[in-house]
Amino acid sequence: MNTSDLSSWTWEENKLFEDCILDSVGQWEEIAARLGTKSAIEVERHYALLLKDLKAMEAGEEIELPAYLERSKFVKRKMSKAKPWTEDEHRLFLKGLDKYGKGDWKSISRFEVRTRNPTQVASHAQKHFKRQKENQMKKRRSIFDSSN
Repeated sequence: MNTSDLSSWTWEENKLFEDCILDSVGQWEEIAARLGTKSAIEVERHYALLLKDLKAMEAGEEIELPAYLERSKFVKRKMSKAKPWTEDEHRLFLKGLDKYGKGDWKSISRFEVRTRNPTQVASHAQKHFKRQKENQMKKRRSIFDSSN
């Protein structure tokens, strides 16, 4: 098994595979079913190759990067229009902030505000804290300032 085995996976397949690993979907059959294009044996081999590459990187060795044909790092992603946060999402964000603390955007995203990814949660937090700071610096408070 070598790194060329990795290149037979598309960027999308590899991304879905990584998401399954992060979501703790541990059965190879389950991951293969989610992918819909690989067998459980191929998924297990892919995981073994990933571990091998990780060990090599930790040892300071250089590894060959996969050559994805469909997608390169130079392809620009189509940006979707920003969707404003709802009151419920903000309430869940504040709950997650209390529970997991400032900076643990991944946990807040995964366990509280499940409709947003960690980057979106971090961005929302940055704006939230900026608004709080601006409100504290105002000499005269407005009835529209939130107490949160």
